[in-house]
Amino acid sequence: MTNRKAPLLAGIALLTLASPAIAQDSTATNPQTDAGTTQLSLDRLVISAGAEKVAIDTPQAVTVLDQDDIDQTQASTMGDLLEGIPGVNVQGGVGALGQGFNIRGMGTAIGDSDNRILITVDGVTKFYEQYRMGAFFSEPELYKRVEVLRGPASSTLYGAGALAGVINFTTKDASDFLKDGDPLAIRLKAATETNAEGHTLSGIIAIEPLNGVELLGNYNYRRSQDYKDGNGNIVPASSAQSDNFLLKGRVSIGGNRKHAISASYQDWVSDGPQVYDQISAATGSSLMRRRVHDRTAVLGYVNDFDGSKLLNVEAQLSYTNTLVHQTETTFLGANLEHSDFSYKGWQGRLQNTSKFDLGGDWTSFLIVGAQWNEQQRRNPRVAFNGTVTPGAGTHPEGDMTKYGLFAQLEISWSDKLMIIPGARIDWTDLKPGATVVGGTVLTRRVKDSGVSPKIAAIYSLTDWFGLFGSVARTVRMPNIDEIFTRSATRPSNPNLRPETSDNYEAGFTLSFDNLAGRTDKLRLKTTIFRNNVKDLIINAAGAVGTPYFTNVGRSRFTGVEVEAEYGIGGFFARGNMSFISGKDRLTGNYLNTIPANDYRLTLGYADAKTGLSGGWTGEFAERQDKVNSGAFSSPGSGLPTPGYNVHNLFFAFKPRSGAAEGFEFRIAADNVFDTAFRRHLSSLAAEGQTFKFTVAKTF
Repeated sequence: MTNRKAPLLAGIALLTLASPAIAQDSTATNPQTDAGTTQLSLDRLVISAGAEKVAIDTPQAVTVLDQDDIDQTQASTMGDLLEGIPGVNVQGGVGALGQGFNIRGMGTAIGDSDNRILITVDGVTKFYEQYRMGAFFSEPELYKRVEVLRGPASSTLYGAGALAGVINFTTKDASDFLKDGDPLAIRLKAATETNAEGHTLSGIIAIEPLNGVELLGNYNYRRSQDYKDGNGNIVPASSAQSDNFLLKGRVSIGGNRKHAISASYQDWVSDGPQVYDQISAATGSSLMRRRVHDRTAVLGYVNDFDGSKLLNVEAQLSYTNTLVHQTETTFLGANLEHSDFSYKGWQGRLQNTSKFDLGGDWTSFLIVGAQWNEQQRRNPRVAFNGTVTPGAGTHPEGDMTKYGLFAQLEISWSDKLMIIPGARIDWTDLKPGATVVGGTVLTRRVKDSGVSPKIAAIYSLTDWFGLFGSVARTVRMPNIDEIFTRSATRPSNPNLRPETSDNYEAGFTLSFDNLAGRTDKLRLKTTIFRNNVKDLIINAAGAVGTPYFTNVGRSRFTGVEVEAEYGIGGFFARGNMSFISGKDRLTGNYLNTIPANDYRLTLGYADAKTGLSGGWTGEFAERQDKVNSGAFSSPGSGLPTPGYNVHNLFFAFKPRSGAAEGFEFRIAADNVFDTAFRRHLSSLAAEGQTFKFTVAKTF
């Protein structure tokens, strides 16, 4: 996409906003139930942890963000969407190209290639790793739902290696906008923010040309400058420049939405002059040119066989390609005309869910499936004389093939007891790439396998009090970077052992209705966890002859997460707390990927009749000084971080009737008091005071 498309979209948006509303806004979740009480997030359905169940009734820690949450955030980056979830933090940089994620003290591929979080988009696993770059490139406007499953018990249905958890992103569908039999819906949106002088334009068209045929197109334009922190200093590597689009279609067979073929294609591009180091801006202010191009194509099939209890099939084939093209890098001392860094992959998944009535009040669901993943990592470096070097020792090329089989059984009794055993087995085959440092050729292939079992349970002792717990073992096999990275003086390590995680969780839930004698609701979920990790793989500094990556003994991560909500009429209060600690059990040293203890509280009011809502959110973090100079760290996290408190305000107006029906207006004031602070796992200062404005129209 080119910049010339932005004025065109802006013009269309202005013309549309000047016209009378002719349809209702269909994208935002109604903030109140039929009884008039604000809907609570712990009552939302979880769709990615097996059979559908309510979040508070799931025997693991899970948080669901719906469309209204995403819209309220007015996110500039993918990390902005996740910052408010307990136990979840953004690590590395602050811009879209430098961010990674951290769950319970472990994260995505930032710094030391610790890809211990599985990220999926519409069921497709996404992965990227490059020195001085982030781990996931996308646009918040594409998504209608995010589910974060914390802890390794979630890896059963998704893949080996989710020692920290799973993040599932779901893109928008045409059916989200097509209401009351209308064959056409259009949504236009314009947003701006003051600090970074940011501008976002979005356009969506959804059509149903034939009964059962749904098509969607979505284009998003985002531009912003580097923002200023609370001290008024410009923060490098915080700007944004991206264009992206989503094409998506679904054909229901025989009028049955549960028997359908679907296809989608997502394309995200960022192209322009940039600071080389997007994580910490440590390489100075000199600019290079970098084009980041991320593509994902998905073909899916579902069939419930007309409500069959034994057959409910889901199948998926996908292609994903993340390519970074770099030029103008001579200031780094590299004699290169350009260099490319890419991860290209093909994936397949087949899954079936069967329901069995066991007699009495006993029922069960059995989920069985298989996965396949083929990944190619390439890094051609082209010199000015045309010489091509296939990769470098510190960014080796290679191919990975991965297979997995999984099964999960969910046994329920009378809505009081649920027991969920499960297991998966995975195999990996790593093949080294072409000649690299010093003409050395690696010929040894590395194969690994691992079994990851679990059992989880939740029991409702009363209508308002429940207990849950889980035990899970998860295995993460080494990846291409960890096995084959080497230099002229330090060898690769084909003998790396897989990481193993033994995770124990326990907790309780509280669910009260009509606590104050009227239609109020209180929900609370508390989780305590201990995760013992053996043979942790780290990138450690070492002498000549020692491998780049090595296993280190035993590490332990422990913590507590609390989520609480209360709603009465239109008033709502939501809060969460997260306390995490991590140590090397052999040396007693702290692990530098542990975030600060933090607390969040939101107070607000939503009026379903008028469409008015607003509130305040406070973010409070303690001082984090449990750090050391060890290798297992994220950039910036090896330094102590002072405590801080940040205050944000938000307001929304979605008229339900009259000439303005179909409009949506949002205003937010983030960091109201212009506080200067740095989140502990971030390398750079956070954004200072900024005001955000959004206008949208659905017709």
